[in-house]
Amino acid sequence: MSMDRMNLETDAILSPETEAGQRARVAWEAIGIAKARSQLGAGLYVDATEIAAWIDIIGTDHELPPPPTRRR
Repeated sequence: MSMDRMNLETDAILSPETEAGQRARVAWEAIGIAKARSQLGAGLYVDATEIAAWIDIIGTDHELPPPPTRRR
């Protein structure tokens, strides 16, 4: 299961995070944070209202692709 799709609550109960798993997760998070900072620095963003609406329909019969990235 990829880290961006895992259910942290359920996974933590079923399988406690190992030290190696924690290191991998922290490295993955650091990469994501660095990417987000770079995109913000370049003036790129995704509208928070559109993200909230998109999250609400994930897993429904009306699921849509993620909202587009825009430039400020």
